[in-house]
Amino acid sequence: MPRIDEVFELHTADGTGFLHYSPGDTAYVTNGLRDNGVVGFVRPKPKDTVYTFVGIAVSAFCEATVQIPPFIARGNGGSGLAVLEPIRPMNANQLAYVAAYINTQLRWRFSWSRVATVDRLKSLEIPAIGSSPIRYEVKGLIPPRTEHPKLSWKANFREFRLDDIFVLQPGNYHNASELPEGDIPLISCGDSDNGIMGFVSVPEEHIFSARLTIAFNGMNTLTTKFHPYPFAAKDDVAVCFPRRDSIRASTLFFIQLMMAREKWRYNYYRKCFMEKLKLQSVALPAKKGQIDEDTIEAVVKSSPYWGYLEKRFAQGA
Repeated sequence: MPRIDEVFELHTADGTGFLHYSPGDTAYVTNGLRDNGVVGFVRPKPKDTVYTFVGIAVSAFCEATVQIPPFIARGNGGSGLAVLEPIRPMNANQLAYVAAYINTQLRWRFSWSRVATVDRLKSLEIPAIGSSPIRYEVKGLIPPRTEHPKLSWKANFREFRLDDIFVLQPGNYHNASELPEGDIPLISCGDSDNGIMGFVSVPEEHIFSARLTIAFNGMNTLTTKFHPYPFAAKDDVAVCFPRRDSIRASTLFFIQLMMAREKWRYNYYRKCFMEKLKLQSVALPAKKGQIDEDTIEAVVKSSPYWGYLEKRFAQGA
């Protein structure tokens, strides 16, 4: 198998911290696989290298993502990225194949104490890319998109306390390792996989459905998830029971979206707890002092993916 530096020219990324940039049109790539490593879109600084080729960004922890130009990559501190530029033309599927190999076969070599650098990556071997095409059929996995006419709307937003909308109750379990395996999703404060950390067996009275959960702690504090399926919950999330049984799924979805705007308030060092959460407010369209669910539903249904989500909500899948 060829070495990486026989297939790619390796660049050490030189972008500064994301928070030092102004909003723009150039993708900023950082560590992690979430959102393909793109944390936002920025206006590059004069000394930044803007990559204009389709290539692979490899994080400090050997997380490989295929990037479409233009993009810049984090380079500050000891956790900067390496950018792999193909020496000979490669299509996106071939690059995805190499990235998948790096993620599954090479990533174990690196950690917090041994980060991936250009010097450490260049001598590693990857499979040779032959002339036969490499195909990834992902179209069937992508939710169908429905185009809607552009919605013009006005709303009077008002702050509503969570405690006025929901009865908030902490989850029932503290130590997930003590629970027997089963088929009920267990929700924790994580952001990935809709907060599901595993599948367990719990009593019927500890199983909920069609409820929001809100994270109390960690880097994901106030992360809000909607679960249209039966689930159990750890005590690091609050389960939200609407005070009105008739609250619409579109309203719950909109509350989840608006709660994401409040996550800046907490972190590892400033945790949330139940009494704080009850006082937390969320901005929602209002009419005559009440939540304007008609406007919310019109806005949410204008999303190109709402049809896909609504069907899954109805099925509880």
